[in-house]
Amino acid sequence: MKRSGTLDVSAIERRRHSRYVPLAAAISAVLAGVPVAYAQEKTGALEDVVVTATKRSENLQDVPVSIQALGTEKLEELHVTNLDTYVKYLPSVTINRGNGQGNSGQPGTSHVSMRGVNSGGDGNHSGSQPTVGTYLDEEPMTTADGTLDVHVYDIARVEVLAGPQGTLYGASSEAGTIRIITNKADPKAFAAGYDLQVNQVSHGGTGYVLEGFVNMPLSPIAAIRLVGWDEHAAGFIDNVAGTSIPGSGIVNGVRTFPSWDAANGGNGTIGAGAINNSAWVKNDYNKADTKGGRGSLRFILNDDWTVTPGFMAQHLKADGFFGYDPAVGFLKVTHFSQETSSNDFAQGSLTIEGKIGNFDLVYAGATMKRQTHSVADYSDYSFFYDKLYGSGNYFYTNANELIDPAQQVVSNATFQKWSHELRVTSPKDQPVRGTFGVFLQRQLHNISENYYMPGIVGNMPGLTGGHLADFLHIPGWPDTLWLTQQLRVDRDQAVFGEVSWDITSKLTTTVGARFFKFDNSLQGFYGYSAGFSSHTGVSQCGPIGGPHDPTYHPSHGAPCTNLDKEVSQSGHTPRVNITYKIDPDKMLFATYSKGFRPGGVNRTSQAGIGPYEADFLTNYEAGWKTQWFGHRLRWNGAIFQEDWKDFQFAFLGPNSLTIIVNGGQAQIRGIESELEWMVTPALSLSSAVTFLPKDDLTQDYCGTAGVTSCPNQHKVWADGTVTDGPYAPSGTRLPQSPKFKGNLVARYTFDMAGWEGNLQAAYVYQTVTSQKLRLIDASHLGPIGAYGLLDLSGGVTKNGTSVELFVTNALDSDADLTRFTQCTETICGQQYRIPVQPRTIGLKFGQKF
Repeated sequence: MKRSGTLDVSAIERRRHSRYVPLAAAISAVLAGVPVAYAQEKTGALEDVVVTATKRSENLQDVPVSIQALGTEKLEELHVTNLDTYVKYLPSVTINRGNGQGNSGQPGTSHVSMRGVNSGGDGNHSGSQPTVGTYLDEEPMTTADGTLDVHVYDIARVEVLAGPQGTLYGASSEAGTIRIITNKADPKAFAAGYDLQVNQVSHGGTGYVLEGFVNMPLSPIAAIRLVGWDEHAAGFIDNVAGTSIPGSGIVNGVRTFPSWDAANGGNGTIGAGAINNSAWVKNDYNKADTKGGRGSLRFILNDDWTVTPGFMAQHLKADGFFGYDPAVGFLKVTHFSQETSSNDFAQGSLTIEGKIGNFDLVYAGATMKRQTHSVADYSDYSFFYDKLYGSGNYFYTNANELIDPAQQVVSNATFQKWSHELRVTSPKDQPVRGTFGVFLQRQLHNISENYYMPGIVGNMPGLTGGHLADFLHIPGWPDTLWLTQQLRVDRDQAVFGEVSWDITSKLTTTVGARFFKFDNSLQGFYGYSAGFSSHTGVSQCGPIGGPHDPTYHPSHGAPCTNLDKEVSQSGHTPRVNITYKIDPDKMLFATYSKGFRPGGVNRTSQAGIGPYEADFLTNYEAGWKTQWFGHRLRWNGAIFQEDWKDFQFAFLGPNSLTIIVNGGQAQIRGIESELEWMVTPALSLSSAVTFLPKDDLTQDYCGTAGVTSCPNQHKVWADGTVTDGPYAPSGTRLPQSPKFKGNLVARYTFDMAGWEGNLQAAYVYQTVTSQKLRLIDASHLGPIGAYGLLDLSGGVTKNGTSVELFVTNALDSDADLTRFTQCTETICGQQYRIPVQPRTIGLKFGQKF
């Protein structure tokens, strides 16, 4: 049943504001499995939502910021368990999975964007930081390698702050911020629960989810909360032997490398140069297992001071490839080697909340460690370079015997983050109030990528005596054609503040700013052996004592240091807001704000390519928050214009090395709307939409920093395509963001023999998108078509016990989420598509005590 008037505040805040909590309501809230301590009888009104987006606990309707919040109840109703499933219901947020170069779209490698602020190339370990910040409670979890896919269970809410949050949240909250707020330990009462789920994926296998939590008071002032989960996501992509595919180089599951095959006496189709994938043929190839746990303690020292230490760890292992090859067939690929990945992270945090006089003081500190490992088939790279250039002829031993040119990418990375924030907030009941703080953060990223070709060193079937190919491999790294061994360090410092002034009882103005400084460096080794390339790798190792001293080994045994670059910058981001309260239920606001993303260095030594600068997003916004008909209808929204200056654009250069340049200017105009309507106490409707009629470049992108007009630019691409003019002219729409994305949810509750029954239908829809900014790249991948997804569910609940049957993607839509190639689009013609998960039918049983 719907709970009304719910407030999400801590025990210490309730003491501080002298709120009285009836025992019956507290018990009802505990049985419902949510960390709330104030509940009223059902009245047919919408429940209040309390958020902490402005670093204070406030009613969502009183916060003059564009926020969408999915609370505990909503998350459960929508069957949200991970990043993909909550982004589906956030219309201002889009997600991109898979960027090639060994990234096969596996869980844990996704990148999110907001309000169309996306240039289409982020995600490389040595490249740009994200434009959207991610937080777990008070602590930042943003990484350049992908948004952490935190399992969603026993979560108080997911808050999405759209637009630049550069004042209170800083770097990489340029376009917005996602905050995952966990349920906290509560010393007031014992609570526990568990949920069991089994599901069947059409065209695939069987999955399951096991989840549980317990909240245990340790004393009247202390408690511990423990949460655990084990999820098996079924596969639905098949790695097949295949059928004859003209022109693809794959015949009956065999890939041929024309130049290598011909040199071995073959005919360019099936011969001595063929590679057979029979060892890796498997149905339901793309399985994933996620296991993890979270724990928090809470100590209420007195009425003024609370200490909350927390810890979370998660292990995610995925096998197979998460996209399909349309040339092979829907939900099918033909791959030739092992594909697996693991993604582990652990975070420890400490939050101290207290009062000094009338001022609230908060310290939030955290340390996080993320370790990733992956092995991916990279045969596309060898095949298409061989097809275009005959480069397979270079893969031979000292005895001139040709070597199997198939490749794998073996990646290992360790990412560590330390963050500290200290802030002071004045009493919020005063006409002039403020928040002031300092922030420090250091990120350390050890990166290792080994582009591996079995047979460069050692025995290989078909070779006489296993001769070495000394000139091909990196010294000390057998069978390695390309090696990346790097250390990336990103350092951030900031001071920030906001002051609000109630000019009248209805009119408030807020002025804030964040003054920042960043210092980012990249050091180590990247490239080929000296015998293979004279432009990268070992050939760039200089003399002892020189700029690339080979005796200096900072990157775990690499031949030398051929990369040592650093960039720093300082600046500030302002925010001005004016809020007008028409009445207690209706508010208008206007905001001017600015966000930024730090700059960085390029690895390449290519002429004219230097460091890339920070980019900035300026936001002009007018919004409204309203409630009607006794709080039975809530309508919030905003209209906005965002100017993106010197946006960072990443693309693959020579040897598929990522290059980042400041691409120029873009402008986004849009409208957001969120509607919730309690039609009757039994029937509720909700809808959220984002419409971006303009999401375009405002000047030509020519591929050269500082050049904004190039009508006569002539380019012959690697595949022979000829283009004239800019790579993306002014007016080109930014990639990966639909013009329209929205959802509609209807839920009906009813009595069924003493049980509360429910039926729900949820529909999401988005329009067509382009995957790449440059027209040549976009044309090779083609547009991703518009699609709609329908989810259905029904169940019963009684005294904390629930049973529910659900169907996601009920119409079994075959829509694509992402498209990509494994190297530069004009070279790698093999396209991959990451689909939405096919129709999934599940049964869920749970109990809460």
